[in-house]
Amino acid sequence: KAIHALQQKVEHYDKTKLKMNWDMLAQQNRSESKTEDYFHYDEKGTLLGYLAVFPFGKKVECLCLVDPEYRRRGIARHLMTQALSDWQQQAASFLINTPENATNGHAFCRAVGSVYQFSEHQMVCREIPMPCSKEGIRIRPAVSSDQASIQCLDKEGFGLSKEETNHLRPDEVNGTYIVEAAGEVVGKLRVQRQKEESWIYGFVIKKEERGKGIGRAVLTDIVHREVRNGKTVW
Repeated sequence: KAIHALQQKVEHYDKTKLKMNWDMLAQQNRSESKTEDYFHYDEKGTLLGYLAVFPFGKKVECLCLVDPEYRRRGIARHLMTQALSDWQQQAASFLINTPENATNGHAFCRAVGSVYQFSEHQMVCREIPMPCSKEGIRIRPAVSSDQASIQCLDKEGFGLSKEETNHLRPDEVNGTYIVEAAGEVVGKLRVQRQKEESWIYGFVIKKEERGKGIGRAVLTDIVHREVRNGKTVW
């Protein structure tokens, strides 16, 4: 609750939307073997700063939030120093996520010596899309025996090494859907559902199956289901 309240305060003040990865934050084994959450409280126990680490094999992402009323007091730098100390040996790259319009976030990145790497873009759908189906395509929830296929798809679709896919969380099948064509696995995606929103990510179609309309049919089907259930789809 404290993290969510801080998120709302930061988003309202900065007029932006943060990439919180709530599905990862909610995992029961989070910070079990290694610290992934860093907190800064005042003497009254109020959360003023929070830094979350999201490990993806050798690539590590982080997100840092500081109460707007308590910025420029070294809170973010202190949390970042702790995280870097814990993760620098494991991480081949340490990425800081910050929204495009977050001027304070960009200033902090420059202050700690970070350089721009890449941008991620979000699309949103609030209306039911036109139907688009393709014969022979099946979408089903992933099961534990799909883990090897999921790792192969992540390796091909996102440029991950085999070692990095092995380091991904063991419950990767939760929220994952498998795409089959004529009974063969040809792709996968993940759906994270919140109260009024559904987030689609990790979407991959095998290279040799692209350009056949499979991706369009799958995405349209999933979005159609979610919007009909009252969700805004990201």
